Amino acid sequence: MSNQAEVITKNRIGFQKSNIALGFLYKEWYELISKFLSEIDGINIELGCGASFIDQINKSIKKTDVFLNSNTDFKLNAMDIGEKFENKISNLILVNVFHHISDPELFLKSAENSLLSGGRIIMVEPCNNYWSRLVYKFIGHEPFDTNQIEWKFQSKDPLLDSNQALSWIIFERDYEKFKNLFPMFSIIKKKNMMPFSYLLSGGHSFNTRIGKLIRISRKFERFFFDKYLGMFNLICLEKI
Repeated sequence: MSNQAEVITKNRIGFQKSNIALGFLYKEWYELISKFLSEIDGINIELGCGASFIDQINKSIKKTDVFLNSNTDFKLNAMDIGEKFENKISNLILVNVFHHISDPELFLKSAENSLLSGGRIIMVEPCNNYWSRLVYKFIGHEPFDTNQIEWKFQSKDPLLDSNQALSWIIFERDYEKFKNLFPMFSIIKKKNMMPFSYLLSGGHSFNTRIGKLIRISRKFERFFFDKYLGMFNLICLEKI
């Protein structure tokens, strides 16, 4: 992990206080994730937590990352979770993290080993539709490559290297391959959301100071645009 990645993460901690609009959107994600948590008795872990404040919404969730800082409960590499927590996890949570995992097949195998029967992987990831492709390819600062053939990609830094189309590639384009490799996983929920609000908030790149007005945007787009133009989707996998 580069010093740059650690500095970026450190500088983002507490972002929900300075960028109220972005904090509101993350809070919505966290509340939605909480609704889909498996209720089986086990450990709830967020992987790649970064500047997450999900523990303020659900105190049962332990926050982890590949390096320690004031916002993590403990250090954990996503690839090691199957070995360190075999059959102990009830929920794995990843918010804009999955597309940074350079070997997703290996991760999914590790996650499968860590989960109890009935355990879930709940993630928020970039969506692939006409609108989101336009935004991610021409405005976004991370790659959005829908033509990537193999799931695995080269990565020197897990925070800075990514393919934002990865969840679409695995769970939609290559769905049959996914089912053949992971018959114990079932996709129980996919929900598109937030076509415009994230842009209006400025994301982590720029604070637009729109503040609480973001609530109006969310109410409007939630009813009319989320389903077909959402920039993000919630994906929930359950282990049989």
